[in-house]
Amino acid sequence: MNIYDVIKSDKFYVLDTETTGLGHTAEICQIAVIDSSGGVLMNTLVKPVNPMGYGAMDVHGITDEMVAGAPTWDAVSYVLEAIISGQNVIIYNAVFDRKMMEQSSEQAYLPKVEWKNIAKFHCAMLAFAEIYGDWNKFLQSYRWQKLATAAKYYNIPVSDAHHALIDCLTTLAVCKAMAKGK
Repeated sequence: MNIYDVIKSDKFYVLDTETTGLGHTAEICQIAVIDSSGGVLMNTLVKPVNPMGYGAMDVHGITDEMVAGAPTWDAVSYVLEAIISGQNVIIYNAVFDRKMMEQSSEQAYLPKVEWKNIAKFHCAMLAFAEIYGDWNKFLQSYRWQKLATAAKYYNIPVSDAHHALIDCLTTLAVCKAMAKGK
């Protein structure tokens, strides 16, 4: 089932994360999951093992103090697995967020979870890149566009970007707009 069939089925979840950085030790510090009608299934800060990166704090505004009392990835991932098990999950940049889910487990010394075996992931960013149509001759693929670019393309107002729940709702709106054109 392609992403457009999933969106048109109206039976999917949208997931987004905010992280402590972008590198190989980065972890999730906030995660949200909504259903296809915008209902919130998960929306929580996550206490990472390592301190927040300064660049990441500048992007999303989440500080070490804010996550100090939050649940750890161990507790969150257990609940997340139960929520998304067997579901179609749409993410704007699915490879990155799934990688962060795996890295968060690694940093917490948790057993590896094969997220691809738990849920079916679909990338809204790749679908939008094709619609946007900015071809990269060297890479022979469409250039990835930011979620804010996709929202602007469809005249979707964005406030408080880089907040997991807001980004989920923005991704949902972009997905529904993309599906109308297909």
